[in-house]
Amino acid sequence: MKIRRPSSPEVPFKRRRSPPPQATKLLTYSLAAGIVFMVLLAIVFLPRMFPDQTPIEIVRSFHFESQNGTQIYIDSVTVSLELSRFRANFSVDGVEMARLGPGLGGGNATFRFVDGSPPDGLLDSGDYFQVSQPPIGCYRLEIFQLDVGRLTGSLTWGACP
Repeated sequence: MKIRRPSSPEVPFKRRRSPPPQATKLLTYSLAAGIVFMVLLAIVFLPRMFPDQTPIEIVRSFHFESQNGTQIYIDSVTVSLELSRFRANFSVDGVEMARLGPGLGGGNATFRFVDGSPPDGLLDSGDYFQVSQPPIGCYRLEIFQLDVGRLTGSLTWGACP
């Protein structure tokens, strides 16, 4: 028994006329209304999606200079902010030796901050911390940004495990 092949269509489907103008107009207006609606949603909800945020300064790199103790220079930061937003700690072998309060003030002979050239009231490159350190130990400098409650820079050096 032979199975017949299906016959090919005699004429391919061809639309005889274009869609009516009412359908074309309806499609155009619905597309325009959809675009306007999406723009209105973006105007209303995008500002709520990105609220104002406090900038966070991150100290990216330091370098040392040894003259009359040790100076730890700040080489680069993400953004320069006012000194009043920061405090710093200096510890040796996990024991806090000195602390600089808000504004990085209140230094002593062991640990102090110097607003480098030019003195501008900002924590930025060229500023440095002067440290009188014991001869042997694991030293750690930590810089905190107070308004966000976050550690923004740290440096560990010396005989650390």
